[in-house]
Amino acid sequence: ARQTNLSGRSFTGENPLGVQRAEFAAAQEGMELIYQRRYPEAMNVFELAGIDFPDSPLGPLGRSIVYQARMFENYDFAFDRVYLQESAEADQRFKRVARSSSQKAWNTFLLAVHQGLQAMYQARHDEYLAAFNLAWEALENVKTVQKLAPEFHDVQLALGLYNYWRTAMTENLDYLPKFGDHREEGLKQIKLAREKGLLSPAPASLSLTISLLESKRFDEAVQEALWARQRYPMSVLNEMSLGRVYRDQKKYPEALATFQQAAAVAPDVARVWWQIGETYYKSRSGHEEGKAAFLKYIESKPMPEYVAHAYYRIGLIERRQRHYEGAVFALEQAVKADPKFKAAVTKLAEVKGERDSRSEEARVRRESRKNAEPREPRERGSKGAHVVPVAP
Repeated sequence: ARQTNLSGRSFTGENPLGVQRAEFAAAQEGMELIYQRRYPEAMNVFELAGIDFPDSPLGPLGRSIVYQARMFENYDFAFDRVYLQESAEADQRFKRVARSSSQKAWNTFLLAVHQGLQAMYQARHDEYLAAFNLAWEALENVKTVQKLAPEFHDVQLALGLYNYWRTAMTENLDYLPKFGDHREEGLKQIKLAREKGLLSPAPASLSLTISLLESKRFDEAVQEALWARQRYPMSVLNEMSLGRVYRDQKKYPEALATFQQAAAVAPDVARVWWQIGETYYKSRSGHEEGKAAFLKYIESKPMPEYVAHAYYRIGLIERRQRHYEGAVFALEQAVKADPKFKAAVTKLAEVKGERDSRSEEARVRRESRKNAEPREPRERGSKGAHVVPVAP
């Protein structure tokens, strides 16, 4: 197999799964390049893996991860077609390896990753039931890997996410059966994957930051994101997560600086401009800068629901400024982009009412001022007026 060291990490491929080192090293190298946001180099590694290990799903799976990472950064589906092609090729390879008992732990782990990735994709397409079912299959496969290779700590990431986020979801949604509080257990598992995982330190770190943010453990979330920044300074996902932590802490200057750093690192990721606009909105300052950021995001032509939310925020800022015509226009654009956006529909009717009320108040004030103005004196000598004689 071909050896590469584009990441500078010099991976040996040593692993507790019994998979040949060259293949595992290729997986480490490709994943590291994804975390470094060096997507063309990562694609090259996985292209070679597909050739060097023709019986392994690693090549097409790795390429599908690259496409998903790029789409996830920008909350879009720009690489939908090629992602689905790579995913279909991976499916074919998984069918072939399922007939073999060789490298069972490794192939089962790759299958769990594949299923988890596809579940995320389905959820983003609002196919929640299919996503849930596939995520459950992935979790069962992760448990199988844990039994086959208990020293392979990367599986702790999936187990930790399950324990943490199932707790969070069941606490917030009354119609779901209670699960008990497994947040701490989940965080410990994610930390174990970050500290001892061979493939998962970066995604585990990002998951930790987001989970700690949900728990409002802001200082810990900042420290985790700063750890990741030091190791992966080009990670726009980490920068956006750190900015969100600062924003929730109401540290708006730090949040803006972080998002602007993300924009500099990844000028092709327009989603950063949404975050910048949202920070200005939440800080209740920089109204013009906030509107400009949202408009820049809209110019990137995101999905309709995101266009709607951006116009909605612009409308709310215009309303704060008492620019009612501008607010109505922006909210109309929000409803046009997403007619099912109920908050925008409601707010539009409300702001129209405010605009009309203000217009009526202004009309009444004008009339009052007009009626209060002193009348000009009548011309001397006019009918009914007292004429004062003028001396010759």
